[in-house]
Amino acid sequence: MDTLFVDVILVDAGKNKINVIQALREITTRENALEMLDLARAKHLVDTTPCVIAPNVISEIGERVKLLLEKAGATIELKAA
Repeated sequence: MDTLFVDVILVDAGKNKINVIQALREITTRENALEMLDLARAKHLVDTTPCVIAPNVISEIGERVKLLLEKAGATIELKAA
């Protein structure tokens, strides 16, 4: 069985962008497969939606990122890479 890779797309940051920025920074600090984001880069991504925040990651990582960002109030889409 082939491993599926996905792009994690931040469609909308929701009403509380600060929560999404904090979640993005926390996720990228914990997930070794993702590029760590500093505050300025995380804010830029949140301000320029829609945007790819995690390109070409294993689907399990994509699902974890999606779940955590949705808990922070964001709208996330996973697209096959």
